[in-house]
Amino acid sequence: MTIFATAVVEPASPTTVTPTLKLNGYDLVPSSPEEVRSLYGRWTYVPGAPSTVQGEQQFEVVDPTNSTNQGTFDALLTRGVGYKYVGLLVTSNDGNNVGTADGQVPPVGSVINSFAGGFFGWSYSAMPSPTGDVISFTVRTPFGTIPLPVSFDAAKGIADHSVDNRPIELTNGYSIAPADPLAETFTGTSGIAPFFSSVQGHQVFSVYDSAGVAVGSFEGAFTATADILGLSTQAILVTSNDGPNVGTAAGQTPPVGSVYNVIYNSGTDRVLYSSLPSPAGDVISLIEVNGNTVSNNARTLLDASAPPSVASLPATHGQSFVPVSPLRPVGINGLPPREVQVQGYQQFDVLDSAGTTIGSFDADVMRQWDFLGISSEAILVTNDTTGTTGTAPGDVPPVGSIFNYVYFGKGKVGIARVAMPTPSGDAISSKLLTPLGNILIHSRNKHVADRTAVTFFDPFRL
Repeated sequence: MTIFATAVVEPASPTTVTPTLKLNGYDLVPSSPEEVRSLYGRWTYVPGAPSTVQGEQQFEVVDPTNSTNQGTFDALLTRGVGYKYVGLLVTSNDGNNVGTADGQVPPVGSVINSFAGGFFGWSYSAMPSPTGDVISFTVRTPFGTIPLPVSFDAAKGIADHSVDNRPIELTNGYSIAPADPLAETFTGTSGIAPFFSSVQGHQVFSVYDSAGVAVGSFEGAFTATADILGLSTQAILVTSNDGPNVGTAAGQTPPVGSVYNVIYNSGTDRVLYSSLPSPAGDVISLIEVNGNTVSNNARTLLDASAPPSVASLPATHGQSFVPVSPLRPVGINGLPPREVQVQGYQQFDVLDSAGTTIGSFDADVMRQWDFLGISSEAILVTNDTTGTTGTAPGDVPPVGSIFNYVYFGKGKVGIARVAMPTPSGDAISSKLLTPLGNILIHSRNKHVADRTAVTFFDPFRL
């Protein structure tokens, strides 16, 4: 699990600069500030991408030999926080010089990834083409670049809208599918191609009976994943519904907060997980389908509709953060019944050590909980609404601050890691959280030579 893999990545603010991407020997240069819209925490399990921020940005394709602009495109962006990873999903372009050849603007639906660690790294791209997607994978070493053949296609199904329109058969005579297969809105991408990829979005889904007649509809956030081994998944989080006939029975529209996740092994063989909120107790189901055999697994393991309760979260200088608004969910990921990840927006009050409110802020939030009882939360400050901004005692954390928490068991023991941007660098600290008090493990100011232009989407300011 990535809870251990990300422990070695030092926290950082999302305003730290990342390397320039390349595509077919040409530079992909940002031509607008990135608008950050969501994040994954440092203890995120794959298929989420740990320690990343997600957003939108415009890029130019630039010839490195003469700095001429070959064209522009817009993309959904995922960027590593504390390590050199960048992933793009092209959502639009200027319509000129579009293609898959050197120096051309990548087509809509293209996926471009780059990772660097020490002296090694790799670049990956998958671009739609009428004659078949063009896939490239190159490993970078101190001795030069090595192109390697790879068949994994992270762009498959994006441009033609098929990545998220496979009906989810519920095995009770009903199914869930997009109301309009062409009407989804892609909101993010994650994963590390060519090993695995995720495409996130939201759209209206309908519940269909066995005759294909829609009997209800709801809006949901979705994530479709695929990996190099041939496994694929689709997760859906119900965020609103059409009102009538809402419930947990067959043929009813699922309540808000319902989670579905289907894991396809091969063909139609699959594992279907669902959790549906109910006043009488959440209805959780785990069904395995192998050929014509349908089995109900009594070990449901996880309630993906019931996040752990969070009354407050410890901050620096003895302060704490208290949520004062419900989480507005905008994204889902994970592999229920193993774990679920929910992204959203939330508002917090900042309390001093005496419990007095000294300020407040808006934040991007990501929450994860798993079947072992391990839970984590990541908070990215996007707007200070009241109080004095700074890193000193009594201050509200600056915009761009990231707080990561992981708790083992029932939330009594855990770890907190913090990165807050300052004029001279990032103020970084780590604490061990215990029932007897919090113990400072590490604290330093990490020099940051340069900052990148970043804005933060905040729905509470709309």
